Amino acid sequence: MVDNGGLVLLIADRFEDPVMTTNGAATPLVSISTNERATPSLVYRALLRSLREGKMVPGAKLPNERDLAQQLNTSRTAVRSALAIMEREGLVHRRVGAGTFLADDALSVFERMDQTSVDSHDDVPSFGEIVEGRLLFEPAMMLLVVNRVQDRDIAEMRGILDDILGAPTWEDFKENIYALHRAIFAATRNKFLMQIMSSILDDRRAVLFDGHDTDKPAPELVRRQTHKDLSAIVDAIAGRNGKRAEELVSDHLMRTLATINIWQ
Repeated sequence: MVDNGGLVLLIADRFEDPVMTTNGAATPLVSISTNERATPSLVYRALLRSLREGKMVPGAKLPNERDLAQQLNTSRTAVRSALAIMEREGLVHRRVGAGTFLADDALSVFERMDQTSVDSHDDVPSFGEIVEGRLLFEPAMMLLVVNRVQDRDIAEMRGILDDILGAPTWEDFKENIYALHRAIFAATRNKFLMQIMSSILDDRRAVLFDGHDTDKPAPELVRRQTHKDLSAIVDAIAGRNGKRAEELVSDHLMRTLATINIWQ
């Protein structure tokens, strides 16, 4: 059982629909059950676990959306959203008339993933609770950002992106990520929203970002992937493309929520 910021996830031992391997053999796919309907984040999480546990292999064909929804106790909309995130991430690709397939290099996602284990805390919200809450409003906030952002804000964001890529320690890496988020929130010119991000940062600093060995550098592949993901958001803001920025922020937060304590 994993308490993922208030969402209880059970990885069941039973399997229903097989996923086809590259040689045509059927391998059972991990099923999930929750005390709530599985969200896109939980669907994404379950598929990652299936990949990590060898229940799906690179190049394998996935079950169709209807079968996945039945197996994962969720809606086809949630499955479709999770698969769309994975497609934008390059983890799956769709072949017209053939179905959805895992990418040949799908396993490389684990080398790029920030897999920090986090704890629950008595005095401050857990990281899962924070991300879960941010998902409720932050994607929609991007419409306000693109309408009010100024060129100097974008220049500041791009400078912080460089700092993320070159962060000498894990703690610096995390501080720079939150510096970028603060700059994005500040671009709303809304003091209430800015206050929310300041509170979030205070809570994360209070527990040292749930870090261990924070004086050591973050893995280079993790820094590069984070830089790539956040650069895409800044590019969308710079292009005043609110819909694209909203989509990218939603993807970023859902992937983050899905991978919190993913192997516990």
